Amino acid sequence: MTQNSPSRIEVLLKRAQPGKTGGVKAHIKRGQRIAIKIEEHWKLSEPYQWKVKHLQWFLKAETTALSPASRYDYWRTARVIAAALGRWNHWEPHLRGPWTRPKPPGPQPGAPGGRPHKIAQPRSR
Repeated sequence: MTQNSPSRIEVLLKRAQPGKTGGVKAHIKRGQRIAIKIEEHWKLSEPYQWKVKHLQWFLKAETTALSPASRYDYWRTARVIAAALGRWNHWEPHLRGPWTRPKPPGPQPGAPGGRPHKIAQPRSR
């Protein structure tokens, strides 16, 4: 990838992704990272050559050290790539995994902690 010419993934995502500039740029950055890793591992330089196994591999192997929110962001970008390639309907069941729903930050419902019981009660007048 040269600095002057846009990569194939960038062209694909710009064309396929409507929305705010910041969101599109974030998808393009993540898409470029995905493309680099797939090219290094699978020797495929064109996104049009990708199969579902390549995105599955990326989501399973390359995002394990990331936070749940970051893994979710990469899944969203993989979803946009699959849709831009016209393959989302076929690939969607194969791209499900722990990355599809980010865990909310903080304690889970029913977990110990949170506001003390006295403060949680409304004041009596």
